[in-house]
Amino acid sequence: MAQGLPTPITVVWRPLARAPKAFVWRERRWRVERVLQRWSIDTGWWSEEVRIDRRYLRVVAEGRVFDLYLDRARRRWFLERAL
Repeated sequence: MAQGLPTPITVVWRPLARAPKAFVWRERRWRVERVLQRWSIDTGWWSEEVRIDRRYLRVVAEGRVFDLYLDRARRRWFLERAL
């Protein structure tokens, strides 16, 4: 399992499908087979200092399950967990 803080990753996005095609983690490209789940966290909107605005995806990539999220404020993708 990925340990510690979320890891910045690069995501290749399929705009028409609104889903990732692949992502790069630990210098390896992982092909996304399917999206299992989508959810959002949007809290702290009353203060920019505590604001969290994330769009999560639980995906299957090459037989493994990963939780990825887009930090909408920073416009950056992260890997939160490798299951």
